[in-house]
Amino acid sequence: MQLVLQDKQGGSTTTGTSGKGIADVKAAESQKEKEPQLKAIGEELQVGDVIFKVNKVSTTNEIKDGQFLSYKPDSDGSVFYIVNVTVKNAGNEMINTDSSFFQLKKGEVTYAPTTLFTTSKEFFLFEGINPGLAKTGNVAFEVPKDTKDFVLNVQTGFFGTEQGQFKLK
Repeated sequence: MQLVLQDKQGGSTTTGTSGKGIADVKAAESQKEKEPQLKAIGEELQVGDVIFKVNKVSTTNEIKDGQFLSYKPDSDGSVFYIVNVTVKNAGNEMINTDSSFFQLKKGEVTYAPTTLFTTSKEFFLFEGINPGLAKTGNVAFEVPKDTKDFVLNVQTGFFGTEQGQFKLK
């Protein structure tokens, strides 16, 4: 198929041949816009009115909360995969965020965050963030011990209408 451009005077210019029609190109561009953005650790990603930044990742066999309380993975052969994230409100109204705004993915497998009720402010637990402010906290996931190279899916709101992703390598 030949691609022809019309100028303002009604003339036309042939720019070359293509195997795709204009409708196909627009459909591909639309699909590309719907695909989540993929960022690296240390990069910022704006999703709607929220700016996310993954600061670091680590694994542990135990999460301590003070000297008397600790959490250990429930399943045999698993560890906690800890993602340290900064969430900034770039909007005009307060937002509420918690660990449910995050998912860990490995191919087609999705890991939900582990809910930890702690006395420390190290982990996200339904936090309000006013406009222009940011909070940094951890999100814990229980994963198989030897699994690595995850993708962190981030979203705004409980329904996840706007999403983005970080490659955790």
